[in-house]
Amino acid sequence: MRTLGEFCLLAAFVGAGFSAFGCVVGTWRGHRLVRTAGLMAGVISVAALSIVVGALAWALYTKDFSFAYVAQYSSKLLPSHYSLSALWVGQAGSLLLWAFVLGVIALVCRFKPRRETSAMRDPTFGVLMGYLAFLIVVIVFAADPMDASLAAPHDGAGLSPLLQHPAMLIHPPIVFLGYALWTVPFAMACVALVSGRADAGWIREARPWALVAWTVLGVGILLGADWAYEELGWGGYWSWDPVENGSLLPWLTGTALIHGMMAWQFAGVLKKTAFSLALVTFGLCNFATFLTRSGVFSSVHAFSKSPIGWLFLALMAVLLIGGAVILLVRRWLLAAQGGAARSILCRESLVLVSIVSLLLLTAVVVTGTCSTALSTLFSDKPIVVGPAFYNNVLIPTGLTLLLTTAMAPLLRWKVGPSQGQNRWLMGSACAGGVTAILTAVMVSYHPLALAAAGIAVGAVVALAGALILDGQQRHPARPVWGVVTALRCGRGQYAGFLIHLGLVSVALGIVGSSLGHREQEFVMTQGQTVAWAGRDVRLMRRNQRDLADRIVAEAELEIARGGRVEATLVPAQHFHRLQQEWTTEVAIQSTWGGDFYTILHSGTADGQVSLTFVENPMMRWLWLGGGIIVAGALIRLWPQRLHDGNAALAAADGEDELAEETARSVVTRPHWRKIRSLHSAGDP
Repeated sequence: MRTLGEFCLLAAFVGAGFSAFGCVVGTWRGHRLVRTAGLMAGVISVAALSIVVGALAWALYTKDFSFAYVAQYSSKLLPSHYSLSALWVGQAGSLLLWAFVLGVIALVCRFKPRRETSAMRDPTFGVLMGYLAFLIVVIVFAADPMDASLAAPHDGAGLSPLLQHPAMLIHPPIVFLGYALWTVPFAMACVALVSGRADAGWIREARPWALVAWTVLGVGILLGADWAYEELGWGGYWSWDPVENGSLLPWLTGTALIHGMMAWQFAGVLKKTAFSLALVTFGLCNFATFLTRSGVFSSVHAFSKSPIGWLFLALMAVLLIGGAVILLVRRWLLAAQGGAARSILCRESLVLVSIVSLLLLTAVVVTGTCSTALSTLFSDKPIVVGPAFYNNVLIPTGLTLLLTTAMAPLLRWKVGPSQGQNRWLMGSACAGGVTAILTAVMVSYHPLALAAAGIAVGAVVALAGALILDGQQRHPARPVWGVVTALRCGRGQYAGFLIHLGLVSVALGIVGSSLGHREQEFVMTQGQTVAWAGRDVRLMRRNQRDLADRIVAEAELEIARGGRVEATLVPAQHFHRLQQEWTTEVAIQSTWGGDFYTILHSGTADGQVSLTFVENPMMRWLWLGGGIIVAGALIRLWPQRLHDGNAALAAADGEDELAEETARSVVTRPHWRKIRSLHSAGDP
């Protein structure tokens, strides 16, 4: 099986390389046969990669220790589902999975049905195949998953206990999927720039891919936060770890890219910015890989030291330099269109503020992440930055982003808000101010809490106001039916606003859990009760269980409030026999008010146990926000049914209400008059 895998790896490399050549050169020179051969080579390459992935997965499932990779990351006692998750735990397996996912995405991008033929399809496929060839080269020459064990051991080293967690079954594949998806907007941007087709056409094709990539990577980041929260046993979910920062960076610039694409599509501005962000976002995906695989940065998430990370860093440098040169050459194609905005209080102004804020935050995260490694080049004492370094920029920047998010539904492209929108803007500001006052009286005087609560309520009121105004304009005599029509016809726009509300919910969870976080350590004996954070916590008993692969020591805690038992928590310590190491298994009582988080540290022969109790308010709001974001993205990406050809053309021009209304109607002259009147009246 290893021989078949090695042969298929080489076949995948040759196929991907020829596919890149055939699709790009065949399109450029107009050779249909060469282009077709390139497409076939790409299909063969992905099929060969599928065989390699299947061979390694089968070897992991059957515990075939003749594979060096299986011997390193699996064992006889490892459960089957974690044996398969070992596929993406190691250096070689994770690269193989990334390459396979990229190949599948390339095929979907090239062969998925479209309403109209695009000249970008084949060269875009060629660029994707070129990056796939790069990944396969790294796999073949630096991290071969088909390597044989020098002497097949009786048992393997097993999977790290920290990685034996449900979140790790899906977190790494989702992150790799996000990285692979960001390759598509990058490839389309390259083709549009080089070919001179730098119009809104590539935006219409690239925006859905960018939104999918942004959503997937965001879900991956949240799953990683959940893993850290439950598995590492320190009571938090984000510690500004270099590898954590690596996945955050392309998500930040990707957020800016999506908004830059909107400004181009609907206002004809920020064209150079959109192209630049497409290149930078993909470059930062490679930079994140450098952080993980170079060995320069110390992290629980990182792989061992290897030259692989430097290959990705070199590729990032080449891409950014080459992209800057192409942008300079093609700058005449990227002049703003449509004239200047007639008001500073318009959507493109908010988009510009958001992009600047996101790029500022990105620069700070890059600086903080690289500070330790760079400082060692010039001094024997490395500079280590803490959370305060990031928070000094994150807090004002985050509040700025929340404010722009809150105002967006009541603003329009190119022109200022209408009278109705101005009234609702004032109303949302008043609602936010009242909420801030109530928060100060009832919850906390902290300025960050007041600002976050006020902006959150203001965002909800602004969205409600935009929806009511939209409904009144569509059906003045039937406002309820008008709201329903607005949601149906403006589905894409309101799905975007729903994503904004999800981000507000995430921000509330972060602010609440950060400001209200408190913890205390206790030494307790069996039967003892302590009062803490409004709860009575009683140590019922200590247990120890001897399992096949581990020893489990646990403490059973009874949690009561107001004399009523609310929950029983069992924090534990696990001693893994194969790895000869302890891991912490926390127990959490989760409510909408917050999480009560318990950690068992150790026990003594006389029956005492050392425990830490942590209170993290509003944690559920963080996870809820992630769910709202995913729901909004799915609604936004759900295909729009079109009733006729004219509607299809209108929908292709953008997702504003004009296009949405046209896509939902059989277009007649009276319909067009109605739509023009709505648009000229300033429908947001």
